[in-house]
Amino acid sequence: MHWVDIAIIVAFMVGVFAAGSLLGRNVKNMKDYFSGGNKLPWWAVMVSIVAAETSVLTFLSIPGVAYLGNFTFLQVCIGYIIGRILVALIFIPMYSKGQFISVYQAITEKGGITMQRIMSVTFMITRLLADGVRLFAVAIPLSMITGLPYFYSLLILGIVTVTYTLMGGIKGVVWMDFAQWIIYMGAAVAALIIGMKMLPDAGASVNDFVAQGKTLLLNFQGAKGYTLWGGMIGGAMLSMASHGTDQLIVQRILSCKSTKDSKKAMIGSGLVVFVQFAIFLCIGAMLYMVWNGASLQALGITKPDELFTKFIIENLPPVVKGITVAGIFAASMTTLSGSLSAMSSSITVDIFKPIFKNITDEGKWLKISRFATLGWGIVMVFGAMIFTNQDSPLVEVGLSIASFTYGGTLGVFVAVRFFKKCSLWQYVVPFFFSISVMTFIIVAGWQDLFHINWTWYTLIGVTSSVLMNRLLVLIKKVD
Repeated sequence: MHWVDIAIIVAFMVGVFAAGSLLGRNVKNMKDYFSGGNKLPWWAVMVSIVAAETSVLTFLSIPGVAYLGNFTFLQVCIGYIIGRILVALIFIPMYSKGQFISVYQAITEKGGITMQRIMSVTFMITRLLADGVRLFAVAIPLSMITGLPYFYSLLILGIVTVTYTLMGGIKGVVWMDFAQWIIYMGAAVAALIIGMKMLPDAGASVNDFVAQGKTLLLNFQGAKGYTLWGGMIGGAMLSMASHGTDQLIVQRILSCKSTKDSKKAMIGSGLVVFVQFAIFLCIGAMLYMVWNGASLQALGITKPDELFTKFIIENLPPVVKGITVAGIFAASMTTLSGSLSAMSSSITVDIFKPIFKNITDEGKWLKISRFATLGWGIVMVFGAMIFTNQDSPLVEVGLSIASFTYGGTLGVFVAVRFFKKCSLWQYVVPFFFSISVMTFIIVAGWQDLFHINWTWYTLIGVTSSVLMNRLLVLIKKVD
């Protein structure tokens, strides 16, 4: 890399380190640390939500979706918008009433502290596996571009991110997410513009791209791939689970000034995500036009995820390359920082606080919260080394782990929200039954046998969970 690019990356790291640390100066207690004192503006939270769900894998892999296919992935994004509207209408009012720090506190009234802990532990395991894989995946393109070994890429990323999350809490996370989102989206748009300028006749290239049917947006037919109903229904269910029951996202919503602001942040994030994914898909279209639709083998790569990385290495000029690499770091930092804050809030509020009721000093709880963040940071960074074999089945499990648990989690929240209180076992059994159903479908290969696209996973999970809950309640009544 050119020395200018290295200087840009170093300046970015130092700036994030300093800014994130400064944001922690006014943190006085655990509520400030995990909820920002409920003073964060909705537009910053909105962008932070988008940044949290945009890992570096999204940044680098979505262009490959358009390169090899078309624009039908946006059908899923339409479902994301629908799902967030439902979350704003159904779940956010329930969370706001209790002034919660952890989303799993919302089920305590009906499910009890035991169910709260089960959900919290499931979340932490899920997040640790999924983001451990994503964190290691970050090191792959960074090592390709910068020449740094995997270990050093992860170590630099981990030290900077853990420090500003440790000091600033959710306030540091949200504001750094906001700044980092601007950086990585600016880098993406710059790369798109440079790529289009490389074309000898951009107009003719675009017309040819359209003529090949690669701008297809709505797909009403076919059992495989992204279809309109699969995208809208599946995307809505996935968004309801991830944005309505996952502490990673809900923690941000709980830091808004009011219920109205929380709703605006939630629904607005769906619209921003749609635009963001459209830009990533346009980058894939640009790559297709630049390389005339050459096969991956002809381009000397093995995975579609490597397309954008190859373009960055070979075609971006100094300064732009540095900003783009900083953007990749930024996208990965938003994932790591959000996970650290969410897991530390979950273990502190859902596990530690009910056990150590005798600790009433808020200063001590703030220290415990920061130690929890540090502990998770160490586990996350060094745990990512488990996935050094990119072809390991653990990688596939880690990347798809949410498919196993989201349906069951959403099912419990639906049962708590819409039905009368029942016995603990009538929540626990449906939750684990749903996970068992999804495990069987995915591990047994039924998704291939019956052409079940991943967009239907959450719907299957939540349906099996709610139906089992209702069945157990009915059986109890008959007895």
